[in-house]
Amino acid sequence: MVFSHHHPDHTLNAALFTEARFHDHWAIYQDDVWIDREADGFELGPSVRLRATPGHSAEDITTLVETDGGLVACTHLWWSEEGPDIDPLAADQDLLEASRAELLALGPVLVVPGHGRPFRPA
Repeated sequence: MVFSHHHPDHTLNAALFTEARFHDHWAIYQDDVWIDREADGFELGPSVRLRATPGHSAEDITTLVETDGGLVACTHLWWSEEGPDIDPLAADQDLLEASRAELLALGPVLVVPGHGRPFRPA
């Protein structure tokens, strides 16, 4: 399980998954132990990696998945396809917009936003 950030609406039910490994911006939790490591560039498998994408919070990370159809980004850089463009809870809107631009430059074919349906970036 990857926490994009530590706001309660994204972490509240984590304890229900007693056998899960948890990944966040600085560590992995498995077998009742926290192991320190940076998220940026960390590979969860041959086609899944984490990328630091601060803005909504200083610690935001995006999960990038290489699929046969192209790159999929699971991220909180967007709440939904409809917006809002200005994140009302952003820790740093300018940093969020820079993270959006960097992510879009990777060419994702699908974005899975924090609170809405997946969408294809324009």
